[in-house]
Amino acid sequence: MDGSATNVLADLNTAYGHRTLQILKVRQDLNHAIQEAYTDLVSTTGLVAGDNGYNGEYAFASDTLRPIRAEISYDGLTWKPAEVYDLNENPNSEFDDVNDGFDTSRPFVRFERDSYFIRPTSTTAVTSGIHIWYEKRQTDLTTDSPAFEANLHDTLAYDLAELEVMMHPDRYDKKWKDAFYKKKEELENMFNDFFKNRFKRNFRLKSKSENYK
Repeated sequence: MDGSATNVLADLNTAYGHRTLQILKVRQDLNHAIQEAYTDLVSTTGLVAGDNGYNGEYAFASDTLRPIRAEISYDGLTWKPAEVYDLNENPNSEFDDVNDGFDTSRPFVRFERDSYFIRPTSTTAVTSGIHIWYEKRQTDLTTDSPAFEANLHDTLAYDLAELEVMMHPDRYDKKWKDAFYKKKEELENMFNDFFKNRFKRNFRLKSKSENYK
């Protein structure tokens, strides 16, 4: 493109990021690029605005694309899945007596401004008391390989080639461009079809009673 290896690597990682988002958009595998993490459930006693855990707010991990699930343990022994709620679904204040209407037997979480808010909060610290699952942002490439199906890695080469055509359109005639975009479209369809159909099935979790029928 512009002859700079540094810029080519930057463009490659931009294309890699776009491909990661495309996979998440078309996939049937709901757990693609999923990451698990634990963090401490902190005591809110004595916290001030800006502290992690203040008002039940915890910052996302720096590589979070989208949160998927949260489980909370208020005693370090038992875990409860946190139900997701919207800010306007809570009829009580989110700043005064924030635990009104919430109970540790049924925790809730809301996602806002790259943070998650745990309800109810806790006055007891629990080591690794919050378990989070989230879709992970890709790690920039240096000398390693993309973290998706190896048979489709050449899509990134075509993505870079398209940038080259856009930067230097006069170098390529219509016949070449027609052949290039035809091949790129075929590869694009292959890419999307693979991730759409890789785990194509109906997911349904049976209850215990159904399992014994």
